[in-house]
Amino acid sequence: MNKPWVRVFRTSVVPLLLVAGTVPSGAAGILPGSYYPARSIDSEISGRVTGENGEGLPGASVLIKFTTRGTITDEKGNFKIVLRDNENATLVFSQVGYQTKEVVVGAQKIVNVSLDPDSRALDEVVVVGYGTQRKRDVTGSVVSVSESTLKEVPAPNLISQLKGRAAGVSIISNGSTPGSQGQIRIRGNRTLTTSSGGSDGLDGPLVVVDGIPYGGLNDINPDDIANLEVLKDASATAIYGSRGAGGVILVTTKRGKTGKPVLSYDGYHGVTQIMGKFNVMNGTEYAQFKQDAAKYNRTSPGTSGYLLTPKEQEALANGVSTDWQGLIYRPGFMTNHQLGLQGGTDNTQYSLGLGYFNETGIIPGQNFQRFNIRATLDQKIGKHVKIGLNTLNTITYQNTPGGGGIPGGLVRLTPLASPYNADGSVNMFPSEGSIDAAGVSPLTILTKKDSYLGRTRSLRTFNSLYAEVNILPGLKYRFNAGLNFSQSNYNGYNGPLTYFNSATVQSSSTAEISNSEYWDVNLQHLLYYDKVFAGKHKLGFTALYEITKNHSLGSRFTVTGVPADYIKTSNFSLASGQPVASSDFGNSFSEMGLLSYMGRLNYSYADKYLITLTLRRDGSSTLSPGNQYFNYPAVGLGWNVAEENFMKSLSFVSSLKVRGGWGISGNRNVGAYSTLGALSAGYYNFGTGTAGQQLAYTVTSLPAKDLGWQSTAQVDVGIDFGFLSNRITGSVDWYHQKTKDILLSVPLPPSNGAGSTLKNLGKTEGKGLETTLSIDVVRKSKGFNWSVDLTYFFNREKITQLTTPEEKANIGAGWFVGQPLSVIYDYKKIGIWQLSDADVLAKQVAPVQFPGQIRVQDVNGDNKIDASDRQILGNFQPQWEGGWTNRFSFRNFDASIVTYARMGMKVIVPYLTGNSTGSGGFAFYNQSRVNQLRTDYWTESNPTNAFPAPDASSAVAYFGSTLGYYDGSFIKCRSINLGYTFSKDLIRKIGASSARIYVNVTNPFIIYSPLVKDKLAIDPEGNSYASGSSTLNPQGASDRGTPERQIAVNLNNPPVRQFTLGLNLKF
Repeated sequence: MNKPWVRVFRTSVVPLLLVAGTVPSGAAGILPGSYYPARSIDSEISGRVTGENGEGLPGASVLIKFTTRGTITDEKGNFKIVLRDNENATLVFSQVGYQTKEVVVGAQKIVNVSLDPDSRALDEVVVVGYGTQRKRDVTGSVVSVSESTLKEVPAPNLISQLKGRAAGVSIISNGSTPGSQGQIRIRGNRTLTTSSGGSDGLDGPLVVVDGIPYGGLNDINPDDIANLEVLKDASATAIYGSRGAGGVILVTTKRGKTGKPVLSYDGYHGVTQIMGKFNVMNGTEYAQFKQDAAKYNRTSPGTSGYLLTPKEQEALANGVSTDWQGLIYRPGFMTNHQLGLQGGTDNTQYSLGLGYFNETGIIPGQNFQRFNIRATLDQKIGKHVKIGLNTLNTITYQNTPGGGGIPGGLVRLTPLASPYNADGSVNMFPSEGSIDAAGVSPLTILTKKDSYLGRTRSLRTFNSLYAEVNILPGLKYRFNAGLNFSQSNYNGYNGPLTYFNSATVQSSSTAEISNSEYWDVNLQHLLYYDKVFAGKHKLGFTALYEITKNHSLGSRFTVTGVPADYIKTSNFSLASGQPVASSDFGNSFSEMGLLSYMGRLNYSYADKYLITLTLRRDGSSTLSPGNQYFNYPAVGLGWNVAEENFMKSLSFVSSLKVRGGWGISGNRNVGAYSTLGALSAGYYNFGTGTAGQQLAYTVTSLPAKDLGWQSTAQVDVGIDFGFLSNRITGSVDWYHQKTKDILLSVPLPPSNGAGSTLKNLGKTEGKGLETTLSIDVVRKSKGFNWSVDLTYFFNREKITQLTTPEEKANIGAGWFVGQPLSVIYDYKKIGIWQLSDADVLAKQVAPVQFPGQIRVQDVNGDNKIDASDRQILGNFQPQWEGGWTNRFSFRNFDASIVTYARMGMKVIVPYLTGNSTGSGGFAFYNQSRVNQLRTDYWTESNPTNAFPAPDASSAVAYFGSTLGYYDGSFIKCRSINLGYTFSKDLIRKIGASSARIYVNVTNPFIIYSPLVKDKLAIDPEGNSYASGSSTLNPQGASDRGTPERQIAVNLNNPPVRQFTLGLNLKF
């Protein structure tokens, strides 16, 4: 029956009758196929709900939208639900810890859904010290970073992945050398380092892996991580006592899960390229530069000891202008392969991970390799006992010949030299005829690879096991044991006639071997009690008894005169120059122990009112009796405002929690034997023995039995919020911390014999604000999705006391009371003396200066420039830092863009200063003897205020250090990632459950940077975080000092850009 009237009736009349409820009882019978039956027909929909790894999610909710009808999934994630009267239903899938998803059923009979993790869900469980808590019950400042967030930036280490991703976490890179590490700070610095063994690393965070203290982040394979938490305030970190002041990073590694075995592969291959070459002078500019230097020679005008050599003059005439950077830099490559296996039954869960990473640098000879293996096992024994183990093992090989200091030499080398001789061989001495004639060509790193070596092999094995016993309902005992062992071996060799060793004879070859070993054992006994009373009172208690012991040793040997390059470090007995002086060999040894007790009480009423009380007591073997123990208390309060009845009418408020806390945490800044005093050995001319070979011992420090603990007290107030069904979530934290009893080295009278002694004297203070905001801008189940994560934070730190309340400054270390922990103290450049300034120059008493030289501020107006005119010019503390991540998805495509910013701080650019000793030493640009960056320098025809005229002399003050301080602000795009997830129908043919391919660009472009805009740097992100001099100088000393923790943009680590193609597979 296909007549027109039937089609009209079926498509127009019947729907109207249905709406009106007036369809005659026999009307349906006239329709073909009984489209609208006279009686109700129910249809059953089935399917499976899975997580991000393809495993079934038990207990997930499946609800028919706009109704109260629904079901939950079984233990494998399967479900069945009945739809009535062919209703055009939308199913709503939800699970704690996952994002809710809606699916229109349509004609489908089978609906399979994969839920994405929701790191912002209030009821998610987060890892805290020695346990876990529901996020809604946490009273401290804790930030969670998911595995998927970390993977948005393919990188060989966690530090690179964390930049800008967590508020309050600042990261300074150590450059682009393969295997280079970085330094991390949580809420700034607290400690003033000392010249008596104190380490800048004391302000770094404690890293805990699966409950056991681990060490640094650099040895952790990012692909082994399941999730990461950062504990920031003292109410959260006090539970770690003397190790928690710098914050705590809790790393949870991947473990097995109940279900069928899941095999995964994650890999990528990438190309690394330099972001740009340093903007150096070409041959013509270099020649003009030298002529100008002679012209403006203020000692002997028109002359210079560094004019062009005859060969350079010939090269200039022939149009030679060698690009040394272009001859050396090569594309680098990255390869990463990671295999994972996890699965298990209700009683046994297991996981295994194998990994390989290889990176070659942009400079030949530099590379880094890492091999890693991970395994976990969790086993239930009966109903009350569970045991497990975890092992993480890593071997790395890093090659950095010459210490990685090659690019600086490329910049300074004369462009007026041919890199090769007429016969095609390398021109070994391109600066021949000049004062730097002995310098060997950098091309030898390409042609003499067997003549140098700089290899470090490191082994790290981390093993932990646990046993849990459920004693009574709510009462559980847990035993944790961890062994952390690492070993490092360095082999270095520099043969003659190489870039790293300009000597021409084999007897001047040098070789070095150094070894270090470290291990620590950690034993923990934990008792947990959790109980709910009367349905509203939740009580939790954790007790701890912990023992830690660590041991380290090291040795170093250096020889000269290795008879042949092929021997290198294989046989030191053949060397003609054996170790004699203390600088040729040495060894070290230390052992320390820590004994700890801890109790924590958690209480909540009706999920509204929260309190956490913590007390830890640490005792250390490094301190003398009477000072060995210290208590670390903390309290945290929370109020889940959204649970109050008066909030129920505000339906747009999904969650709202106010929290506050106070606590004390510490810093283990006392060396193993600092309280005992020390002797040092040295070789001297003494008696009738061979000169310089008489061993003698001197007192270097006196016993300091009164040394105690450095401690930090911190107050934190925060708010966590969620609006519009948690489509907008975030947190705001304000904190104020005070650190006291910082170890400082106090000078002693010369008659004492020892130079100084340590005392607990210093004090610092810090406060700051941290903001995190996440927004689901667009959320559609199968359409376009867009989410944004924002972080913004700043820290204001200052010194409040040095050795005494009266001492206001330590110029040598850059310490000034009332100022940040590291400042720049120097003359202030206010321009360049111009020809029109002759009258002002004539009034200047000292020093004698001329037009074209640096003009510095005469602070006291006495017409002379001396030490009293130095002033604080700035510091290395950013005014604010932040990150901005945009994530997009459309059907099977996904993309992310990560942006990172650091604003309002100074950096040092040492290659622009021309000298490093203030007003003395070399004149501007090293007396024009080497090549430089192309800068806007002064001449009579170019009266600029940027850079002074070059000067071939060194007899007058140039204040060259003032040229090295710049605004280091930047906003840069950190990463762009674009991915495509293949349909399950397609990948099912190869037996896979999921497959994704992606491309990534790391460091694609810089959005804002004054340094880059002026072509003074390639990348403004400082890549050096070094300690300076901490010599105790009296206030007003002439030494301008070397600031500690200075952030520098240097030549030796040129920034790189990486292009990556990757694949994620699961079977």
